[in-house]
Amino acid sequence: MAELSVVIPVYESAATLQRCVDSVLAENIPGIEVILVDDGSTDGGGQLCDSLSSRPGVTAIHRQNGGLSAARNTGTDAATGRWITFVDSDDEVAPGSLSDNLQWLEQNPETDMLEYPVMVHVGAPDCFTLHFEPHTVSGSDIYRRWIADRGYRHCYACNKIYRKSLFDGLRFPEGETFEDAAVCPLAIRRCSTVRYSDNGMYMYRSTPGSITRSYTFKGQEPLFRHNLKLLEDAAAMDMPHSRADLWSICLNLLIDLHRCSGTDCAYTSNAASDLARLKPSCRQVISADMPFKAKLKTLFGITAGPAAVCRLLGRRKYDS
Repeated sequence: MAELSVVIPVYESAATLQRCVDSVLAENIPGIEVILVDDGSTDGGGQLCDSLSSRPGVTAIHRQNGGLSAARNTGTDAATGRWITFVDSDDEVAPGSLSDNLQWLEQNPETDMLEYPVMVHVGAPDCFTLHFEPHTVSGSDIYRRWIADRGYRHCYACNKIYRKSLFDGLRFPEGETFEDAAVCPLAIRRCSTVRYSDNGMYMYRSTPGSITRSYTFKGQEPLFRHNLKLLEDAAAMDMPHSRADLWSICLNLLIDLHRCSGTDCAYTSNAASDLARLKPSCRQVISADMPFKAKLKTLFGITAGPAAVCRLLGRRKYDS
């Protein structure tokens, strides 16, 4: 049984896979299990997976193309580690990201999940770094505290180390984009102790043309749906500031859906009604911690109604 399983989905990433795997193996973790899941690559990535599998601890699995979620699920099913993490094949981890944090987990075995810093969109103009003040959160209200601390703003699956048993019966949704936004809240709800670490750095590289960075209705709809679910939870738990923040996020996502090619007008009309039903009070928005312009836009959405705002601001369409 491995101590740590690292699942790396591989699709059309032959140019970056070696760098990715080298960064993981450089951690020198005894008994590490690196699972390369070739998701039907046509650029030689499958052959490179086989070549890399000659290195100690590396295994290659080949499957028909099914998307990132399907590849992650395949890797999770094959993993034998007590802990599991995910690394995308065009990314890498900085030294100590896995080894130092795994050592902390071994010394604190009651922890269910550890999140460490991430540099987002490396190499792109909008690159930014997410840091954490090291602390541990425990108790039955972890999900509520995660929402209150805006954990939904960094729903990245890859900068976390999970207790493998968290994924018993938990699957990444196949055939959808923004699968991280679906799985992270569910994983958090299964945790009794979560660690936020200041050790290491996940290097999330920007991929031009990625479906999550292009705007089609089908591609963007899951992100709105997952955030709407969080908004419903915040409203049910009577969290006014979180409700205001999530309502603002959902309004912007709904405007984006109006701007997308192939917009489903019936869907956006129903979504606007759902959003109107969940609107916070103006006082809650004013007292919420959000930028001034965001407050104005949110207040406009509350008073004019989401449907009217979407019709007004959603006229400019994105290119397909």
